[in-house]
Amino acid sequence: MNRRHLIKAAMASGVLAGLPVFGSVAHPVLRNRVLVDVMLPGGPDFRHLMPPPFEPDTVGYHHWKVRASAHNISNAPAAWKRRWNQDYFHLSDGQTTFGLLKKAGWLKKMWDAGKVAIVNNVVGGTSRDHAHCQMIKNQGNLSAGTNDLGRPGWGGRLVSVAGGNVLALTPIPLSFCFGPDPQNPEGHSNANVIAVANSRKIRLYHPPPGRENSYPGRLARSLKAYYAAKRQEMAPNSIYRRFVDMEAQTRFFGEAIEQRLKTVPLPASIEGLFTKGSANSLRSKQFGGQIRNLYDSLVCSDIVDIRVASMSFGGWDTHKNQRAHIEANLEDMFGIGKAFDTLFQELPAEVADKLVFLVGGEFGRQLKANGDNGTDHGQGTSFLIIGNGVKGGVIGEMFPEGELDRLEKPSPDIRGLTEYDHIFGALCEWVSPGSSRFVFPNQAAAKLEKWVNLSRLFR
Repeated sequence: MNRRHLIKAAMASGVLAGLPVFGSVAHPVLRNRVLVDVMLPGGPDFRHLMPPPFEPDTVGYHHWKVRASAHNISNAPAAWKRRWNQDYFHLSDGQTTFGLLKKAGWLKKMWDAGKVAIVNNVVGGTSRDHAHCQMIKNQGNLSAGTNDLGRPGWGGRLVSVAGGNVLALTPIPLSFCFGPDPQNPEGHSNANVIAVANSRKIRLYHPPPGRENSYPGRLARSLKAYYAAKRQEMAPNSIYRRFVDMEAQTRFFGEAIEQRLKTVPLPASIEGLFTKGSANSLRSKQFGGQIRNLYDSLVCSDIVDIRVASMSFGGWDTHKNQRAHIEANLEDMFGIGKAFDTLFQELPAEVADKLVFLVGGEFGRQLKANGDNGTDHGQGTSFLIIGNGVKGGVIGEMFPEGELDRLEKPSPDIRGLTEYDHIFGALCEWVSPGSSRFVFPNQAAAKLEKWVNLSRLFR
């Protein structure tokens, strides 16, 4: 994070006065638009979420024929038809008809409201290696080699142009968050990254009442006094000055957030997402915690100066028994009363209006099932772009007839026709107009599917 800006923003906003927010009478205005990147490591099979319709003599018929085992159904047309009719909503944008898994009820509500764009035939990496392709996606750079680990992420590059901070809501910040190092074009910087692994425990340790004289309490008090004294005696140009400054600024930052959140009880519905035994508990308690972190970060938006947030939901490498694993994940994220539905119900409309979510993984899956009721790594993929300001619809041909010719090949892929530069660049433009040419300087040369126009992605 830019700590001097952080302190100025916190003081200017009256944070120490404990402004009421969200659940109270008033709340600070979310001054800027915010991008939330939701990484799905492992490579999600969005064809399972959104399959073609079951109709004889169509691409859809052949899709169900080669995908039946991944749905854990018999290889018979009657079973495919029953699965299509019973377990999927039948949706259309006027030109393309597709299914949407009924367990993703919130996503259907957003689609019906025109707030979901489905971008198809995206080039998902240049290999089938998870680590390499996750790095490529986080950097937004298809030319990145396996050893280019030090380069900045595109979220970090965006805030370096737009201002503000990237909030890493995951247990460990992803490389997506790191910005460019002005001294090293092959390096990165975390100067504008705020790590929020647990927003309700972000303050440096301080003893609870009655525990001041415990060993941890005495140690905390001693360290606070030590750093304060060191800061007073240390020369401003000392190479060690940044350490004592960081301690002071981190202490102030944590105390400011803690004071704010004391005025805003966490909604019970959000707490339930990561609480075992609650009515809306997620299977992935960790992702439930990230929803809490995002909610709290928006409550404290004037303190943290959020422009970009990073989330991650694992468990998408479905080589075996795909139906059980992927549908549990999809319900956690997109089900009624689950992660995103709960979050949007708790956010004021004027806050939700300034958010856009990008949901996708490092690559997709192959067109047909494997021998273990699952699917294997595939290059091409789709992304979901969700938000109140999104102009919903299907972008790119969702089920190209040319796929029929590849179904008999050993490892048939979705063909990637659109590169990251165009999709991610359009999101950058929405967050900060004029930023995409700096974040993605090679956008003009990047591949783009014929007839696709991402400049119309938002209202």
